[in-house]
Amino acid sequence: MKDINTYEVGTSDSGKIIKDYLRSKLQFSRRSIINLKKSGGVTINGSVCHMNTILKENDIVEISFQDSESENILPEQMQLDIIFEDDYLIVLNKKTDMPVHPTRNHIMGTLANGLAYYWLNNDRPIKVRPINRLDKDTSGLVMFAKSAHIQHLLSYYVGREEFKKEYIAIVHGQIREREGTIDLPIAREAEKSMKRVVHEDGDRAVTHFQTMAVSETYSVVNIRLETGRTHQIRVHMSHIGHPLLGDTLYGGNQELISRQALHAERITMLHPFTKKWHIFIASVPEDIQRLIL
Repeated sequence: MKDINTYEVGTSDSGKIIKDYLRSKLQFSRRSIINLKKSGGVTINGSVCHMNTILKENDIVEISFQDSESENILPEQMQLDIIFEDDYLIVLNKKTDMPVHPTRNHIMGTLANGLAYYWLNNDRPIKVRPINRLDKDTSGLVMFAKSAHIQHLLSYYVGREEFKKEYIAIVHGQIREREGTIDLPIAREAEKSMKRVVHEDGDRAVTHFQTMAVSETYSVVNIRLETGRTHQIRVHMSHIGHPLLGDTLYGGNQELISRQALHAERITMLHPFTKKWHIFIASVPEDIQRLIL
């Protein structure tokens, strides 16, 4: 299945070669441009073009992306907590006990099912393209792109200054440091295991934390991710001796909360098209709010 994005050349871009237009106007990377050239994925007025073709005003540029996966998401009516939406992206506040995307054993009841229904009900058959994902029991902000090109731009931003994710977490024990950084690689514990561990052969993972409050038995921390590895916060905090409350997979207990005490509270992002900065905030759910000191 292919996804095609269409752009009309304006006066300011007339006279540019298509390669420069892709790089400066549409912000494609050098590698992406090479891939589009190899696949014949760029046409001008319906004809496949060379990368040195000169653009004229009112030319229609079409860019074809080969989707990496099929669209098998069944629409399901549900109440969505929409934080922000425009022509390019949508930001939702995911409740706990809900996967972001369907899996083989969890076909329905996911945020993607609800979003597919929302778009279908509004006569917009848009493919579901998550920019970030959260664990099933982690609440908070999830962003979806409305086209393959927006997904490309936003995915490039993730992990950079243009896209910052911040979480509220409550962890066992007293963290005495006011702030710190955990820079330790993460790998799968075993080939078919869901659990991750810190391991020298893993992928680099960087977690920044700031201690907000400390009680006799637990600490409230603000966490900012520089990378986005699976279970990264849970693995890193457990590794330094402070597993999340409720996170039984990584050493926490459920005496005070029945799920891992983790909420994706804030995304600070430079919009890839409008070039305006946005701050999206998801209110902290009650089960975590009652534990915040």
